[in-house]
Amino acid sequence: MRMPRGLLFWFVLIILLFCIAIAPVQTARTVLGIIHATGKFFAGLKAFLDTLASP
Repeated sequence: MRMPRGLLFWFVLIILLFCIAIAPVQTARTVLGIIHATGKFFAGLKAFLDTLASP
């Protein structure tokens, strides 16, 4: 597997590392909030699709 070398990848990586270095607790809470919200979204989507699939 080759390493990504695009400019956008390095730009995003530097910004992410900068945010972690400056505010590690807030960055961790934000990442965990995004993960939690994504899980809730897919759980709701599953319930919606199950409702549509039932006769």
